[in-house]
Amino acid sequence: MKLALSSNLRTRGFTLIEMLVVIALVAILGAIAVPGFRDLLQNQRLASATSDFVAALSLARSEAIKRSQAVAVSPQGQGWASGWKVQIAGDSAAQPLRTFDALRGGVVVDTTLSNGFDTLVSYDGNGFSRAGNSYKAGCLALKAETGRRSAIVIPMSGRPKTCDPDRKGDCGLGKCNAAGG
Repeated sequence: MKLALSSNLRTRGFTLIEMLVVIALVAILGAIAVPGFRDLLQNQRLASATSDFVAALSLARSEAIKRSQAVAVSPQGQGWASGWKVQIAGDSAAQPLRTFDALRGGVVVDTTLSNGFDTLVSYDGNGFSRAGNSYKAGCLALKAETGRRSAIVIPMSGRPKTCDPDRKGDCGLGKCNAAGG
């Protein structure tokens, strides 16, 4: 009887070789998964930035209609990459209605595809996008380090929409499909 108990005690646990094999497998799986996870993270940051910009445009448009006066979305610093704010147009001393953070690491403004809205997106009291005294259409494109792009198209009607500039038929012709979507 004693022999049976002592042999059971010896079979518990792992050998050093078994443990090294498991560690090697985990390391290999980790090396495969990390680049894919990084790409996923960058693409999620791109989707989040696109969603934030559309939210800012929608807020500006609805506030312009509600207040019956011009409301603008403008960059907070040197460009859109440093964040943006929604405020009453032409009133630089006014407190912004809402501010948005800078683009997160790995997401940049794609200047090769963007057109029209380099410094400001303004809505009149009827919700139409304007530039001075004329109606204005344009787009802003964002790009992740993965190469994936997303565009926000603002037609003259003012209602923003998102599209994939790399997919044919979905604003994939020229500069955001000439901002017509």
